[in-house]
Amino acid sequence: MEKAPLRGELLVLDESHWVADPDRGHHWARLLLTGEYREMHLISAAEAHPLLAPLVDDAGSVDVVTHQRLSRLDVLRAPVRTTGVRPQTLVVAFSRKTVYAVAAELDRHRPGRVGVLYGALPPATRREVIERFTAGELDVLVTTDVIGHGINVPATTVLFAETTKFDGTELRPLRSWEAAQIAGRAGRYGLTGHGTVGVLTGVRGLKPSTALVSLGAEVARGDRASDLPRRAPRLRPELADLGALEAVDLPEALVRWQAWARAATRDEAMTPDDVTSLVLRVQALLPLLRGPLGAAGDLHTVWRLVSLPIDYDPPRRTRWLVLARAALRHAAGLPVAPELVLPDVPVGGSVEEYEQAAAAARDAQTLLRQFPGVAGLDDDDAAWVEEECAEAISELLPDAIAVSRSAACAECGTAIAPWFSTCRPCSAPRGRGPGRDTGREAARGGRRGPRSGSRQGRRPTRSGRG
Repeated sequence: MEKAPLRGELLVLDESHWVADPDRGHHWARLLLTGEYREMHLISAAEAHPLLAPLVDDAGSVDVVTHQRLSRLDVLRAPVRTTGVRPQTLVVAFSRKTVYAVAAELDRHRPGRVGVLYGALPPATRREVIERFTAGELDVLVTTDVIGHGINVPATTVLFAETTKFDGTELRPLRSWEAAQIAGRAGRYGLTGHGTVGVLTGVRGLKPSTALVSLGAEVARGDRASDLPRRAPRLRPELADLGALEAVDLPEALVRWQAWARAATRDEAMTPDDVTSLVLRVQALLPLLRGPLGAAGDLHTVWRLVSLPIDYDPPRRTRWLVLARAALRHAAGLPVAPELVLPDVPVGGSVEEYEQAAAAARDAQTLLRQFPGVAGLDDDDAAWVEEECAEAISELLPDAIAVSRSAACAECGTAIAPWFSTCRPCSAPRGRGPGRDTGREAARGGRRGPRSGSRQGRRPTRSGRG
């Protein structure tokens, strides 16, 4: 969405109900309000029609077409245990740790035939995992709700291992529209026959709600309206909206814009975004502009930096500031160490280490597309690092699943909920008894470390990336 052009002949806009999302909704709203297209096709949940209609009321004509699901979606009457999971099944959990714990439990019964899919995996790795599941090389795919975002695979069954998720603020039950998006992956028309949805039991600490899953299936079939949040579409300012003359004016201009926008949209079908994160980014950059970097920190450069789609939530905030400072140094003609912008490929690292390096490479790509040449790099160099990390992760995933300790204490091996690493007795600050030491040693003896590879962490040169 962030990369969509603002003009063209035909725009097909999927997941249009995201126009109300607090973080990304302003991209949908801006495109619908200002996009110059001869024709637009908006695809969304039916409940989003009141949100979308005001954004396109200046169109020459608006046709509303309601589609019904073309394949059956049934709810399993009984929970499915880990021993009874069949091929072509998606199992859903909502954190990386829980995904691996569930995958490890299932891998005991289907060795080497279980895959994982979650947001931190590089896109290339995600594509490979999806292709392997589609080709039948994997029987089961344990996935987060990333599977509900437009990914179609030949899955006959979706099983929820849990029905609560942490949304960045609180741990809460899934909303019915979230459950519906995931449940609807079962039995996709043209890929499989009819689909079934249910819950998975047998993983300690996970207690999915059958009632919530049934409700999600009803919404996915179109039998019931969802509880799509009643938010208004989001509006975020562009630089031309602010009236700022210099970078130092931006914090006050942003606050002034937000106050104006709140008043202007009070009786309208829009709501202004909270611009606090933009203000904080500007305030973080302004001290850098008082020294040698000041000449490079013109208004447009600072706005481009604060608008980079790089996560600003801790602990990623430091990463954005490092990249922004590197761009300013480059613009000022000062040297920038390449490793500040683009990390080396880890050597013999774990899956998580490769994931972190790939994420840093994606951030570098984002910067280098806007500011090519920083530290003598371009976005192809960053893409090379990400691809290398993705290849390493693909090689390590089978072993990472097999050696994961499924819902077990890392110290003594006692069964625990997957989001804990140690049981209550082992985490208590008290002396160790002989029995506990023996249990720990046994647990350690049964674990295999991640396979170490010979991959070299060489940075690509400008003449070639061999």
